[in-house]
Amino acid sequence: MRISNNLLQQRVLRDLQGNLTRLAQAQTQVSTGKRFESMSEDPIAGGTVIATDRGLRGIEQYRRNTTAARARTDAEEAVLSQVTDLLARAKELALQEGSSTATSQTRTIAKSEVDRIIEQVIQLGNTQVGDEYLFAGHQVGTQPFDSAGLYWGDDGARQAAVGQNYLVTTNHTGRELLVASGVLNALQGLSTALGTGSQAGVAATAYAIDTAYDNTQVMLATNGARVRQIESAMQNTDALETSLTLRKSDAQDIDLETATTRFVGIQNTLQAALLSTSKLLNTTLTDYLR
Repeated sequence: MRISNNLLQQRVLRDLQGNLTRLAQAQTQVSTGKRFESMSEDPIAGGTVIATDRGLRGIEQYRRNTTAARARTDAEEAVLSQVTDLLARAKELALQEGSSTATSQTRTIAKSEVDRIIEQVIQLGNTQVGDEYLFAGHQVGTQPFDSAGLYWGDDGARQAAVGQNYLVTTNHTGRELLVASGVLNALQGLSTALGTGSQAGVAATAYAIDTAYDNTQVMLATNGARVRQIESAMQNTDALETSLTLRKSDAQDIDLETATTRFVGIQNTLQAALLSTSKLLNTTLTDYLR
């Protein structure tokens, strides 16, 4: 009979301990709003949380890349817009000074203005974003143009990973901007023609300036397309972030109302068990458990 009582006490205590454990777990869920605290409690859900956290860290990197890429495309747009304005002014001067009303004095004044335009264009070619030269290709620490307009950068295309397997070219090189486009050649040709005083020579430069202007407009359009690519990537990243966040929440977070109801239920069950056990064993188990 003594053995039976011992076994009964052990079973009762084991059941009570289980209820206490479940109560503690339920209380933790209510206070934290989380289903579990360690992977061992729910390995499958824990694995999901780890995977989504890894994905969210990747998204943070894509956001940094996207921000940097957008800074470069915005800076290039500003440069290209200024170059087109300067080319438009140069064409005005070419048409004015290539006409029969021009004089040697007006051509001298115009040449000074064109030379300043050339200096401005070269300065634009040396634009920096942060501490990097925008139009130096991969040689971001090297000033791409010297005062004579010679290009010292390379032809490397700057690219940014703005999404999974999604690379976007962020800007043109200085060679594309001022050399291949004909911008510097057209402006320098106008300056030379104004210096020699040849009316026909000055007038002839208008075509080269037009060509350089058109090429710059093409680069502006290309840059605009790149901006749209970046914006699309940002939208995709936002959608992916929302999806991963919801997936993580489903795996990790618990409905507070449900958790509270469960906690109260376990608490009531434990209290009832303590009462019935006390009567059954004719002892104060509360004192025993202390």
